[in-house]
Amino acid sequence: MRVLALLVAVLLQVQPQPKITVIRGAKVYTGTGAPLENAIVILSNGRIEAVGKDLPVPPEAKLIEAAGKTLIPGLIDAASRLFIGPGERGPGSAEQNVLDGLDLYQRDYLEAVEQGVTTVYVGPLSAGIVNGLGAAIRLDDAHTVLLKDAALKLTLGASGGDTSTALQRYESYPQLKQSFEAARLYAETWDKYRRDLTEFEQKKKEKKEDAKEPAKPKVEPRSDVLARALDPKRNLIVRIEAHSADAISLALRLAEEFKLRLVLEHATEAGPVAAAIAKAKVPVVVGPVFRTGLYSVDYLNHSAATAAVLVKAGVVVAIGSFGDERAGQSGPGATRFLADAAAFAASKGLTREQALAAITLAPARILGIDKTHGSIEKGKIADLALLSGEPFDSSTRVERTLINGETVYTRGDR
Repeated sequence: MRVLALLVAVLLQVQPQPKITVIRGAKVYTGTGAPLENAIVILSNGRIEAVGKDLPVPPEAKLIEAAGKTLIPGLIDAASRLFIGPGERGPGSAEQNVLDGLDLYQRDYLEAVEQGVTTVYVGPLSAGIVNGLGAAIRLDDAHTVLLKDAALKLTLGASGGDTSTALQRYESYPQLKQSFEAARLYAETWDKYRRDLTEFEQKKKEKKEDAKEPAKPKVEPRSDVLARALDPKRNLIVRIEAHSADAISLALRLAEEFKLRLVLEHATEAGPVAAAIAKAKVPVVVGPVFRTGLYSVDYLNHSAATAAVLVKAGVVVAIGSFGDERAGQSGPGATRFLADAAAFAASKGLTREQALAAITLAPARILGIDKTHGSIEKGKIADLALLSGEPFDSSTRVERTLINGETVYTRGDR
């Protein structure tokens, strides 16, 4: 018994102890209710262990004194261009994944981290009507991929030049419809093959003379991805870039006909069709909020109030940076201005809480990672930003950014 007790004691000594961090005294915007004043947030092994007031502080915890500061969830850019290099690109294809072309050695992401951004969704650029698969990436040193096939990116009615007519915008609709119809037929062919194969194997097992092995269909990667978008069990999100009101309506029609799990991107002219978007229960990633130039007619009716109009209509809205050169943005570095974009949207009608939700919990829900990200709740990943003051105040600065419970940026260190 003494030997066993000694062995247990030794094992307890070599077991890794939980890494506990306590943030004490901050005003906490949890994302799930009213802010908590002078709160305590306990982090353990990269997750949020507890949130509340008057919680006991473990003696072994690393203490971060945050009186007078504000704690918010780490920001999530629902439409980033981080890690996408410059250069001309040809048309994409459904099976292509944006991860295959990213330059993860780019250092622009550090500027985003300094502004409290902890996660980004990077989608393929619009170079055709079917552009490929996007991915959700955490901005830690390892660039951890949270979702490899986060969404299939399509483009409907976007202009490639200086003109945009209703007929030009409509042209991509029948093409997308034809693609999904072909994918549906492809899926049915494979379903039939699997049924026939099961029947063949049963007959073979029973040694029946009429057992004939079915011919295996040809694998078509493009059709396979599109078929995944049609299959509710495989749950592939479809993100459609649509700017004009008529293009948005066509996207909603396409989603209804093929039962797509749709997310709208840009939605520049969403105001007139906000009620229809809300009725269809389709979330929207709005942006870019800033319009610093017009290189495409798609942005002629741009409004910084679009997010507020959609939220008022009952639509789930995330704000994305997009970094779209056609809108006069500078490209990948636009993610560092995510909070500024939300602040500008707040000045055009969003409340502070709505604007904060648009860059935290709403994008987490749209990406499907809200069980682990987007709010400050027990059990969620400890991706956080500690601010010097209230979110979106002009004097507020990011004091500290934590990813997976670890401090990755402290103001003044860089």
